Amino acid sequence: MRITNSILYRQSLSGLRKNLEAMEEAAFQASTGIRLRRPSDDPVATGSVMRSSSSLRALEQYQRNLNLGRSRLGAEEGVLEQLGDALVRAKELAIGQSGSNATTDTRAITALEVASLRDFVQDLANTEFAGSYLFGGAYADTVPFPDGGPDPTRLPEGELPIEIAAGSTVPTNHSGKRVFMDSGALDALSELQAALEADDAAGVQSAIGSLDRAFTDVQQVTAEVGARARRLDVATSNLEALDVNLRTFRSDLQDADFEAAVSELINRQTGYQAALLANARILQTTLTDYLR
Repeated sequence: MRITNSILYRQSLSGLRKNLEAMEEAAFQASTGIRLRRPSDDPVATGSVMRSSSSLRALEQYQRNLNLGRSRLGAEEGVLEQLGDALVRAKELAIGQSGSNATTDTRAITALEVASLRDFVQDLANTEFAGSYLFGGAYADTVPFPDGGPDPTRLPEGELPIEIAAGSTVPTNHSGKRVFMDSGALDALSELQAALEADDAAGVQSAIGSLDRAFTDVQQVTAEVGARARRLDVATSNLEALDVNLRTFRSDLQDADFEAAVSELINRQTGYQAALLANARILQTTLTDYLR
C-alpha cells in the first residue's frame, strides 16, 4: 500500500487531536476534582449520582420541615408554660379568697386580677406564628378566640402534620380547642371570675377544682409536645447520618482522585510533547532522505 504525505498528515493530526482531548480531560479532572463530565463517561455511575442527588434534595426538604416543626413546637411549649403559670396564679387567688378572711371587697378586687388573667390567656390562644395563628387549627388564617368566643361552625381544631421521611409524618401543634377549650382552662378562669364577682365563697371553692383539672390537662399537652420534639430530634439525627452517607457515596462515584488526576495530566502532557517531536521528524522526511 502506498503511503502518501497526505495520509501521514491526517494520521498525525488525528493522533495529536486524540492526545489533546485526553490531556484536556485530565486537566479538567485535576482542576475541578470531578471524574464524571458527561453521562457517557460512565452511564451506570451517572445514574447512581443522579439518584443520590435527588435523594439529597428530598433530605433538604425534610430538614426544612423539621426546622419549621421544631420552631412551631417551641412556640407552643412557651405558650403552654405561660398558660400553666396563669392557672397556678388563679388557683392561688382562689385559695386566698375561699376562706373566711376574704371579704366582698377583696373578692371584687381579686376578680379584676382574674379577669386580667383570662384576657391574658385569651391573648395566648390567639398567638401568631409565621403569619398565621398557632392554635387556629384548620382555620389558622382567622382569629381563633375573638372577644365574642369562637364561631361554633369554625372551631379552632385540627393539627398540622409535617413529613419527616417518606410516608412518615409528625403533628407539630395542638389546636386551640384542645388546649384552651377541652382542657377547661378558659372556662375555669371564667368560673372563678364569676364567683368572685358574685361574692360566692362556695363558687370560688368549686373553681379551685376546675383550675386543678385544667392545669393537669395542660401538663398532659405539654408532655405530648415534649414527646413530639424528641421525635423530631431523632429524625434530625437520622437525616444527618443519611445525608453524610449519600454525599460520601456520590463523591466516590463522581469525584476524581486528585493525585491520580495530576499524575495522569503529567503523563498526557509528556506524551503529547513526545508525539509533537516524533511527528515533526517524520513529516520533515523527504524522498531524498529515504533514498540515502
